[in-house]
Amino acid sequence: MRLFTPYRGAVSVLVVLIAAYSALNAAVPLLTRVVFDRALFGPGGPDLPLLALIAGLAAAIACAVGAVDLGQTWLSARVAQRVVHGLRTQMFGRLQRMPLAFFAAERGGEIQSRLAGDTTQIEHAVKDTLPGALSGLIGFLVAAGAMVTLSPVLAGVALILAPLVLLVASRSGRALSALSADGQRTRAELSSIVAERLSLGGVTMARVHGRREQEAAGFAAESERLARLGVRSGVVAQLVLSVGHVFFVLTPYLVFVAAGLAGEITPGTLVAFTVLQARLYQPLWQILHISTEFRSAQGAFERVFGYLDLQPEPEPEARQSPAPGPGALAAREAGFRYPGTGEADRPALHGVSLDLPAASTTLVVGPSGSGKTTLGHLLAGLHPPTEGTVVIDGTEVRAPLPGRLCIATQDPFLFQGSVADNLRYAAPGATMDDLVRACRITRIHERIAALPDGYDSPAGERGALFSGGERQRIALARALLADASVLVLDEATSALDPLTEMEVVEAILAERAGRTTVMITHRFGVLDSFDTVVALEEGRVVEHGSRLDLLGDRHGLYARMVRAQTGAA
Repeated sequence: MRLFTPYRGAVSVLVVLIAAYSALNAAVPLLTRVVFDRALFGPGGPDLPLLALIAGLAAAIACAVGAVDLGQTWLSARVAQRVVHGLRTQMFGRLQRMPLAFFAAERGGEIQSRLAGDTTQIEHAVKDTLPGALSGLIGFLVAAGAMVTLSPVLAGVALILAPLVLLVASRSGRALSALSADGQRTRAELSSIVAERLSLGGVTMARVHGRREQEAAGFAAESERLARLGVRSGVVAQLVLSVGHVFFVLTPYLVFVAAGLAGEITPGTLVAFTVLQARLYQPLWQILHISTEFRSAQGAFERVFGYLDLQPEPEPEARQSPAPGPGALAAREAGFRYPGTGEADRPALHGVSLDLPAASTTLVVGPSGSGKTTLGHLLAGLHPPTEGTVVIDGTEVRAPLPGRLCIATQDPFLFQGSVADNLRYAAPGATMDDLVRACRITRIHERIAALPDGYDSPAGERGALFSGGERQRIALARALLADASVLVLDEATSALDPLTEMEVVEAILAERAGRTTVMITHRFGVLDSFDTVVALEEGRVVEHGSRLDLLGDRHGLYARMVRAQTGAA
């Protein structure tokens, strides 16, 4: 109901139009009564002038009904589309503000199913429900009022079975709601299977391990489940309509019996009453049909509102002033525990304190699982620390700060678009010379220039038209175009060969002279261009100092890891 609040004026006009439509439709049977009782079979025989007048009134009413119906259709469609548009954009905005842990746990197919499939089902429900429910209710009341005006006794007979129909509709509605929820979950599962199994990685894995038949069987099983649910939903929905059909067929004959018993009903009154019965049953049938449709869509409503009820990350005040600064980073007893881990589990980071001066270059090393990536995410603002603080130039970091913080990850994401579009995502105003210069620094320009359309060539799904190392170098060029005060490289060169990696890293450091750069890597034996080395182990900083100082401690973690990589004594 809140979604309709901004359009209450339009909804009010719609109610007026529907009331006018129902009143005009109810006027036609009253004209029919006049035709029978006065114009055709009244005293003096047929009254042709009166018949002509009534025919003219009927034509005018028909034109008015058509115009009003057209107006209400346009207005209801417009309101419905705006409501669903608001729902869809609100949902997308809410999801954009969710913490990264949400996307790590939620399946991509589930998100797509709710954002696209469920909102589409809601669109159909709203588009049909709003005008249908209003016109059905108003039409029912107007027709019932006109029937009572003609004959209260016959009106009572005509409506005597209506409560039974409504009772069956209520009972069946609960079953439809449960079936709808199951159906929406199954559709989401199908969407997830399609998104995962028909991706490039999923198809490759299925072929490598010979699992194509099993994947097809899994999809077929879910599709069969959805088909069974569809059959059950159709039977339950039809049960309501079948009970309504019995009511619609039986009631006119009950009215004829009542008219025969009453004995004082004129032919014109009976004909008009019969026509009004049809006008009464049409909105009642409409209400029953809309009830089944709405119940069937209830699962979609619940799933969409479930996302809208999620608590997003708060918008910090610091994001309102992203002016670049010198880039001095500091961590004060910072720690982080991923959601879902118990209190007894070891946190990913604990008690990390660091001072990284502006324009410094820092190398972060450590064994797998030591917390390097988590530290990089905290420094880049992707995760707010669960304890302690991270500060840049005196401003606390609890969310990404575009223009001040940037991160390039091990698994770079490239959109389905051109190479130039992917590069300009970080700097929409970048010129072609800017793109070329950044790509020369990351040693990827020649590869892009050799493509048929150069920088306008498509990158493919998630950059599938490039190798892993090429994707990383494109992502590094994109990070350079962001021109942030602090750049965090989180295993961003892991797919490069050692010689290319050394060339690219040295070129990036030279380009970013005077700005802060933090590099997280497993391969650091030949990298000696960094001011400071930070060694992590089990979520804690165990060493922090210059490269030469740490190499002087033969039993230290950094020295041991360098020996393991280089074989040097």
